[in-house]
Amino acid sequence: MAAGAGVLTMLPVTVQAATAGSVSYKPTCAYGEITGSGNLSHEPISTRPGQNLVTYTTVRNAKSAPLSGVFFDYEMVPPSNHKGAAPTVWWKFNGGSWHHLIMTWHAATKSSTAQWVSGDAVLGNLPGSTGHTLEMSVDYPSGATPGVYDGTLLAGAMTCGYQLLGAVPVTTAYRPR
Repeated sequence: MAAGAGVLTMLPVTVQAATAGSVSYKPTCAYGEITGSGNLSHEPISTRPGQNLVTYTTVRNAKSAPLSGVFFDYEMVPPSNHKGAAPTVWWKFNGGSWHHLIMTWHAATKSSTAQWVSGDAVLGNLPGSTGHTLEMSVDYPSGATPGVYDGTLLAGAMTCGYQLLGAVPVTTAYRPR
């Protein structure tokens, strides 16, 4: 993960039952609590600059405890360490309004590859054991480096501090003709 990304580590919290009659669940705050379908090897391919690529993924709270303040960072690893022009990324959640993700370049270091990294995007609260639709749109401008951009949503929740709760692949490709 690139330096400056918003998801950090925190100690887990355990599930506890309340007194007789009512049950209260607390998140476990462990990796795997947020899951998603991603798009795996079925990435959309842009064949010209400015083409709007849209991909859908299901974001799930895999546990019964609700999560408050769910957020994600999006990281895109370009096909080379060459910066190229920045991709334009937008997202919307559960059919809501579109939000722009500002992508910042992080050059390769000895311990990490070069990548485009967003700031935190807040999805809101996820009730326990539910799935929701995240729609993402990516446009590659003229001057973007051609190839596959391996993308990953890194998810967390404010209920768990900055603990990484899940990683979902959302990959796109730019292959101009």
